[in-house]
Amino acid sequence: MAGLLSYNIYIMDYNKGDYIVLLFLREAAEVSSSKKKWHLESGYYLYVGSAMNSLTERVKRHLLEEKKKHWHIDFLREKAEVLAVLLLPAKTSNEEELSNLISNYCIAVPGFGASDCKTDSNLYRVGFGCIEKVFSSIVGKWRD
Repeated sequence: MAGLLSYNIYIMDYNKGDYIVLLFLREAAEVSSSKKKWHLESGYYLYVGSAMNSLTERVKRHLLEEKKKHWHIDFLREKAEVLAVLLLPAKTSNEEELSNLISNYCIAVPGFGASDCKTDSNLYRVGFGCIEKVFSSIVGKWRD
């Protein structure tokens, strides 16, 4: 499993910042954590997260299928596959700003993954045709 994520730490200014995971859920599913439950339709989802200690290790963990469940995304990963990850290295987290930007294009899944943020959600259902538009908006805003 360690070979799932390949990166070169030297090309990133910081090994901390934010990330966006593109997931695909083949069929409608119920996703339950220890305290919450969500009914998700099949389709594409974007998950927003931050890692201010080790961005690459956090994302690597999300890619693993076998792990102790901690975050909401861990429970979703039992049913959804990761298609892509966008790393946004930075000195400070822009997680809430990213989430708010994505909410302009996508449908929020209330209460998912946003327990430490001032947003309703960090998981968004996105139409296939909108994925490129969302990623382009994010890269355009954060490329400098």
